[in-house]
Amino acid sequence: MRYAPFIRLLSSSMAATIAALSCGGGGDGGSGPVAVASVEIASASTPAAFQTLGRTAQFSATARDASGAAVAGASLTWLSSATSVATVSSTGLVTVTGNGTTQITASSGGVVSLPRTVTVAQVANAITVSTTSVAFGAIGSTRQLTGTVVDSGGAPVAGAAAVAWTRAGTGATASVSATGLATALAVGASDTAVASAATLTAQRVPISVTQVVASVLLTTSGSDTLRTTTRTKQYSAVPRDSQSNTVAGATVSWSSSSPGVATVGTSTGLATAVSDGSTNIVATSSGISAQRALVVRRFASTFGMNPNAASITTPLGTQGFTATAQDSVGTNLPITWVSRNANVATVSPLTGTAVTATAAGNGTSQIVVSAGTRADSALLTVSGQSTAPLTAGVTVGDLFFRSNANATQNMAVDTIAVGGMVTWTWTTPTTHTVTSTGSPTFGSSGNVSSGTFQVTFNTAGSYAYLCSIHPSMTGTVVVR
Repeated sequence: MRYAPFIRLLSSSMAATIAALSCGGGGDGGSGPVAVASVEIASASTPAAFQTLGRTAQFSATARDASGAAVAGASLTWLSSATSVATVSSTGLVTVTGNGTTQITASSGGVVSLPRTVTVAQVANAITVSTTSVAFGAIGSTRQLTGTVVDSGGAPVAGAAAVAWTRAGTGATASVSATGLATALAVGASDTAVASAATLTAQRVPISVTQVVASVLLTTSGSDTLRTTTRTKQYSAVPRDSQSNTVAGATVSWSSSSPGVATVGTSTGLATAVSDGSTNIVATSSGISAQRALVVRRFASTFGMNPNAASITTPLGTQGFTATAQDSVGTNLPITWVSRNANVATVSPLTGTAVTATAAGNGTSQIVVSAGTRADSALLTVSGQSTAPLTAGVTVGDLFFRSNANATQNMAVDTIAVGGMVTWTWTTPTTHTVTSTGSPTFGSSGNVSSGTFQVTFNTAGSYAYLCSIHPSMTGTVVVR
């Protein structure tokens, strides 16, 4: 047998010679290195035939001279001809890596040993499975199971028979295909997946099926709107698992995001209208919620206003209006008011069953009342109102009153409508008064040196005034 391939693979550094005791000769006392003549591999500490990957065996070798004596300190190099089958370390430790045959050799000083054959043939020892149990949370869910034939070290056995799957049990809760696909059929734990291969001990994988709430289906009939106080709407909720199957026996609790708009029975799902607005009806099961918007907009079955038309002929005159709005069960509904032309008339208050319209200018305005989805209006005609402005401004200087509207001064003259307001504004720090004189009269300001003074005139007439500190400062307000 030739071993040239092994010799060519030897490292040049491993071909060193080793020193040895020299033989005497010629009486000159000289000595020289002892050459390695052979290398011998001793029997391994474990058999050279293996059935499991990952196993190891310690090999040893001895370098000898021509006389057969061991060469002390000889350096050894180890080699495996097929590292896919086994590797060998620098100390001769052989590790199995795959099925097949390899030749292990040792060399020293360029001399290679006879090979030692190592054979690896895995033997199936057991079946390992991808999981020891399966727990489903939804009917119809599937799980792919896998099984592997392994040797005694747990390494997969190449070329081993395929693992076959069967089901042990009644098949009422789960099915198992020959390829290991497990499917949940019903709640329970009566079925088991079984992995088998040849004569190996079968592996059993228990299967349990429960239903976990993953969503809630919230439904109701008709429109999500209620139009009468105490009117009700029934909601239904169906807890479902991740495969949209109904979760039998799951409890549902109900709530309303705005109980002031509508309440809902915590266990019944029956919503009841309370007042106008919107709310969310919420159904919750096992911490999973769903919601639907509910609008309460009550309809005024009884609705009307009085009078349907009116007029005001006196300056700043008033006119009262009343309204009634009730739903079908006699509940009073909120009422709101508005004047379509605030320059002709204003209304106050803006809510309630009764309001007062006040004249502001000549013309007409619709006084509109609204409740829920209904509205009505009355035509209000206003006449006899002054065309004068409702405001006037007077500048208070060092020694004068001056109308801002027409620049008249000492006396300052301003004209406003009944209900109008005059504002005096100080432009210097000099102290003055605005003091009413004659009849009709108005309240005086007292001593003022800065800021403003305002008077509202609700009665027609000519109002004279002066500064009591500086009587030459005079003015008149004409109200009409």
